[in-house]
Amino acid sequence: MVSVAAIIQARMGSTRFPGKSLHPIAGIPLLEHIIIRLQQVSEIDSIILAIPDNDTNAPLLEFAHRLHVPVVQGSEEDVLGRFIKAGESVQAEHIIRVCGDNPLIDTPLLRSLISAHLQAKADYTLPHEPVPLGSSCEIIRLETLKQISALTEDSIYREHVTTWFHDHPTSFCIKRVNAPHYLRDKNFRLTVDTDRDFQLMEALFKNLPHSPSSPLNLEAVINYLINHPETTALNIDIAQNNWREKNI
Repeated sequence: MVSVAAIIQARMGSTRFPGKSLHPIAGIPLLEHIIIRLQQVSEIDSIILAIPDNDTNAPLLEFAHRLHVPVVQGSEEDVLGRFIKAGESVQAEHIIRVCGDNPLIDTPLLRSLISAHLQAKADYTLPHEPVPLGSSCEIIRLETLKQISALTEDSIYREHVTTWFHDHPTSFCIKRVNAPHYLRDKNFRLTVDTDRDFQLMEALFKNLPHSPSSPLNLEAVINYLINHPETTALNIDIAQNNWREKNI
């Protein structure tokens, strides 16, 4: 049986918003929103929190223990090594790279990514067209990550886990998947890195229906943002550094 593990990359020491991983949105910690969404995806066999191994991140250990989510600790700078360690801890064949900044991952898109990745026996799978920042994940074969780890000690590739694929697009099997129509080429910012990002999230969770068993629907989110430009304006101008902007 193919094993797929969702690995959430998180830390307490965010530069622009320290402690954001546990900062509440609608009364629930940011990370818990992510876990709730991942739990809706039956194709995921394991959910693991991958955090740096220092005292600063002790609150994340307590959080994970409360939710009965396994934790793997590793180097803060060597995120690639941390992901490999987390995948090996559950003997995963494929891992989903989940950013701990993204409480509104689109679950239909995630299911499509997993399905296409496994069917194509791909090394790396991602959306074909641009989607709102924070709405997607990446799927990677664990053995491929191990190969990359053996090839490079460059900090760019150790810290930014999938950058190697973008810089070496012909080295592995890369699969691109069409995103749902409501996400395609939308430039809304649905990641959380600043106070204004939290303000936008609070507005969405206040004005749209949701529950632990029925998380916020991304199509409804996109329609709300289209029809409420004053909400979109809360964070649309915030610059985001992205090592994976290159086309592949």
